Amino acid sequence: MENKKASLTINDLREWIERYKKDLLDIDTIEGNKVVEVLTLRDEINDLVQKLEQKGIDLSVERSKLDSLDHLIKDKKEIVWKKLKSSIDPSRYRKEKSISPEKWWWYLDNLIKEEKRQYRNKWIKRVVMGAAVIAALYVIFTYVIPKPPPYVACIEKANKLLEDGKLNPALETYKKAISIDPKQGSAYLMAGVIHEFLGEKEKAAPYFANAKKHYKSLNEFYLQRGMAWLRLGEFKKAEEDAKEALKINPKSAEAHFLLGNAYEAQNKIAKAIAEFSIVSEMNADPKLTVIARYKIGMLALRGIASSPKEKK
Repeated sequence: MENKKASLTINDLREWIERYKKDLLDIDTIEGNKVVEVLTLRDEINDLVQKLEQKGIDLSVERSKLDSLDHLIKDKKEIVWKKLKSSIDPSRYRKEKSISPEKWWWYLDNLIKEEKRQYRNKWIKRVVMGAAVIAALYVIFTYVIPKPPPYVACIEKANKLLEDGKLNPALETYKKAISIDPKQGSAYLMAGVIHEFLGEKEKAAPYFANAKKHYKSLNEFYLQRGMAWLRLGEFKKAEEDAKEALKINPKSAEAHFLLGNAYEAQNKIAKAIAEFSIVSEMNADPKLTVIARYKIGMLALRGIASSPKEKK
């Protein structure tokens, strides 16, 4: 068994993360015993991440996607905790299995208690601050610091929620941005991306259709959506959108750069280097050129260090 574990690769990790994602999307309907399996899979993912990182493998992209998925549990911690308790006695189970509190997914009761404590303290602090401080803040933010337009403020809030892996709150905030200004494309696009990421393609379709209407060009739509897919760890979809953008404008440095990043994330090193090389030879944004050349050097070193087979 140890030999089998030792031979696990980054591809195994990505497969496990996809299984984890599929299970989490069904978290509202699965039974308590299935929740135990999901959390056990999370243990295995955690162990494999540690083993691969000890070998010097960069898992920043995988960790980013894992963080986003973990928030699906954190967003529904009360539901998950209730289902878990219906199947096992969590306290006894944690003790029997010697599960460390670092594996927070087995300690959702602590997260629930902490959230309630923070909520209570938050309101206590607000009361203590008093009307004088509130009035002072009102003056500062009204007359000293200019506020961004409501649509921009809403998009910034949604982006922060997405960055923190809070997918459902981010989705609702993007939809709020649409209601504020229905003529902007970015909120439609991001709402579509999150719906599709959550396995809701039918819900995503009308948002993508509206986004295409409100972007300046179809090329810009595919570039922006491709970058959004990268942020969520959907590398194949990012690759597809980059290729769509290149069909429209084969000389787009941004599209070649996006495609290079999508290839890099899928460990298609030779293809990634080829795309970054194209960018480096273009008379494009100087910053993009510098980054592309840096990536070529780093990927060349990685290819020398680990030259088994590359994914096709």
